[in-house]
Amino acid sequence: MKADRETRELLMESGKKEFLKKGYMKASLRKICADAGVTTGALYFFFKDKEDLFGAIAEPPLKELTDILNGHFSADVEAISQEHSIDGINAHELVDHDEFVMRLVHHVYSNYDAFILLLTKSQGSKYENSVDSLVDTIEQFYLAMSEKIGAHYGAKVNRYMLHWLTHMMVDSFIHLITHECDVEKAAQYMTKIMTFILEGWQKAVFE
Repeated sequence: MKADRETRELLMESGKKEFLKKGYMKASLRKICADAGVTTGALYFFFKDKEDLFGAIAEPPLKELTDILNGHFSADVEAISQEHSIDGINAHELVDHDEFVMRLVHHVYSNYDAFILLLTKSQGSKYENSVDSLVDTIEQFYLAMSEKIGAHYGAKVNRYMLHWLTHMMVDSFIHLITHECDVEKAAQYMTKIMTFILEGWQKAVFE
């Protein structure tokens, strides 16, 4: 029903404001309901608890981000697998990384408040380790690519460096999100960061 949908949206908007202001742990359900103009009982009609409300705001953009990352890095792994010769391979040319960066940045900035919640306001909820999960996902793809290239050259993958570089990329993106509000500037900066990481990646991860 339209009224139910509108009430749910009011609660989510009110919840987003309260979570952004106070963080997950200190956010008040009473304040959220009061600001939305509904009773606490109405909130429990739509959401199981505070964490469920937080998840309704933050989880859909996070899932879409994960899908974007999985699609991109799967294409990278596939591109390496189909190379007849890995000699002279340039990671930056495997897939259009500039297009990937633009898609990534625009998705995050189109859901800016949700990602700020995940990155800075989720402590105490099941979402507080979202960044670690993203790092793990990306690292597994990087490992698959590195092992294919390393096997060709008889080189061993330095897992420590691989983990470090993955964190560097994710941490760079997080720093950008939390310090730059302009999406066009963010896209420019992130393109440069990705180029820097990709060009150093193959030189740093092999022993």
